[in-house]
Amino acid sequence: MQFTLESGAWYACEFIGDEFEEDRCSYSPIRVIEITSLKTGRGLIRLDFYHANYPEGVRDKSYELVMLERGSRYILAISRKHDPARVMQIYDIGWLWMNRHFPVMGDSSVEIQTWLSRNV
Repeated sequence: MQFTLESGAWYACEFIGDEFEEDRCSYSPIRVIEITSLKTGRGLIRLDFYHANYPEGVRDKSYELVMLERGSRYILAISRKHDPARVMQIYDIGWLWMNRHFPVMGDSSVEIQTWLSRNV
């Protein structure tokens, strides 16, 4: 079974690219607004999402992506519009991931989807 994104759900996202400092990654919870297959037969999708770890006022994003890999627990895709290239790895979010990348945030006694919907 392949990993599937659902509208309205939160996911962990690693943005990978040369423009990022240190480990070439930027981490962010994202909430999928809409995912649309572009029906080209080449694995193209448009992903509209809320980018929580981005400056306020410009968090709503729309990327045209080429699917590189779709495993059972993740999606790996590359943006067609970014130069240098930007790769996204998207997978289920959990408190372990949140605490690793955003240690001062959260209340792990609350289900993470609920907490993110109320606080981000």
